[in-house]
Amino acid sequence: MRSDDGRSVLSRVVGILRAFGTAGEELTATEISQLAGLPISTCHRILSALVEEGLLERGADHRYHVGLVLWEVASHAPRSVGVQRIALPYMRDLFDITHYPVHLAIREGLQAVFIERLAPVDASSQRPRIGARYPLHVTSVGLMLLAHAPARVQDEFLASPLRAYTPRTVTDPLRLRRTLAEIRTRGFAVSDRQVVMDAISVAAPIRDQDGDVVAAISVNTPLGRLREQSMAHAVQTAALGITRSWRRGPAQPDEASPTPL
Repeated sequence: MRSDDGRSVLSRVVGILRAFGTAGEELTATEISQLAGLPISTCHRILSALVEEGLLERGADHRYHVGLVLWEVASHAPRSVGVQRIALPYMRDLFDITHYPVHLAIREGLQAVFIERLAPVDASSQRPRIGARYPLHVTSVGLMLLAHAPARVQDEFLASPLRAYTPRTVTDPLRLRRTLAEIRTRGFAVSDRQVVMDAISVAAPIRDQDGDVVAAISVNTPLGRLREQSMAHAVQTAALGITRSWRRGPAQPDEASPTPL
């Protein structure tokens, strides 16, 4: 069933749910309406139905947030929660050793989606938050995932407009292709001030039983504090431990035992 604007009911629902991954954990009906591109009356009607089914919840301040039903369903997603459960012990080790934010991401289409983050409580930046999406060419995890994506995905991405976040963001397709080849050769990716001008990150790949890259793990450091080779070694060691645990069986994450870094 489609509405006058050509969007199906399902498309409208997805637009509303995606608003929470774009703008924040709690939103007003007006904010959701604007983010989802829906008339406020239509938005209110769909929000009421989603609250009734438990997919969303509404607080006393009339702001909406994700409901337990949606969380319960998402907890069974093997590409996100599955790898996150396996990776978490290794991420904790990596964080304890480096004392810098550690991130875990997967590829969804032409974007890197951050599915886990460990950072100091007093970290100057709380981004990227869990659920955040970035184009593949700017973060180290995104570059790693793009480097190992199918050729058709690489071609599609490099043919699209590439956003520059900072003056150092690489947006030239030919230069990016060379960078991706280098990443595959050396086994780690570096994002040097491509997202913000005061941070550098290094990422390594996580592979499944078939050797395909299914996720990437990274460490973010303030400008001037990245010791590239030593940090790359630590990240690669953590990624290797996650890969070995994944290959033993992603359905039994509790059996994973971290490898000393």
